[in-house]
Amino acid sequence: MADYRLAFVDETIIERRNRTGVYLFAGVVIDGADLPDTITAARDATGNNSFHATDLYRRGLHPRITAMLDTISQHAGWTFYVAQPIGPRNREQSRQQALVRMLHQLDEQKVHDVIADTRAGPDEQAQTQREGRKVTIADTPDIDTYKRLVRSRQISSRMRMLHRDDRQQPGLWMADAAAWALQRAVAHDDPQWWSRIIDTATIIDAHTGRELTVTHNRAAPPQPTSGERGPEHLSQGAQASLLLPQSYPQNRGPASQHTAPIHPLASLLRQIEAAATHHTQQQMLRSIRNLNRVITAVADTVDAAAQSPESRPAQTPSMPDTEPEASAPAADTELAIE
Repeated sequence: MADYRLAFVDETIIERRNRTGVYLFAGVVIDGADLPDTITAARDATGNNSFHATDLYRRGLHPRITAMLDTISQHAGWTFYVAQPIGPRNREQSRQQALVRMLHQLDEQKVHDVIADTRAGPDEQAQTQREGRKVTIADTPDIDTYKRLVRSRQISSRMRMLHRDDRQQPGLWMADAAAWALQRAVAHDDPQWWSRIIDTATIIDAHTGRELTVTHNRAAPPQPTSGERGPEHLSQGAQASLLLPQSYPQNRGPASQHTAPIHPLASLLRQIEAAATHHTQQQMLRSIRNLNRVITAVADTVDAAAQSPESRPAQTPSMPDTEPEASAPAADTELAIE
């Protein structure tokens, strides 16, 4: 179990009315050897009760949320998020795009089991069991995406994807708490919860794989070949955001006027847009380089063909000083023509 890693995954959607939002997968990676102690700690954090951060927050049971976030900080090797812009009509597409990036990232980290919160309700789960099926209809799109990546060898078949009900799986309580903490920081500008797990957390753009920031102190993904248990070292980009800091920008107007701060959600979306723009620019540069290589290769081929003996025009052989006897009739013929 020492080399066996599990990822517990939940989702959340961060959006404001009539504006582009962000679809997020949130998860925690646990070493197999630490799983029993981690599950026990998660149960202790809730007093052996079920956990749903949004409900607990509304009921004022904040210490349970704090205890669960501290459990993540103490037991999770890595807390990760995959962010995908989302519009009002493309939620399923956004989910599957984010899922592709997440599975790639977890495969690189040698995760064996990806355990996601099921989207099926109790009735559908019961019906699935009665029919002897392994996958609910609600979870089928996820499994289809997973199978496509395995068949195309984009991810290893050793990594499994499973869906479980979060009411019975304490590992998913941790994923729920992680998702809720980032949602509070980004949607409500309330970072106090997120700050409890930020040291081992990474936010990744689903399209480009680039790291995004909510604050300046984020952790880099663990290096697949480093042997590290978790992201204990900050990445080179951890000291600065991809865009402007999330503080008041410089005032360009009169001294009496103040510019409103950038909303965290808007900042996150701007970073995603910047990452996509950078990705497109890099693709264009690669295309130009490839085109230059092709042009150079064609030019070299043409030059080589021009220099080859086979391509040179045939030259008239030089005449000897003494003409052969066969040339006499030719002279007579020329005279006759004249």
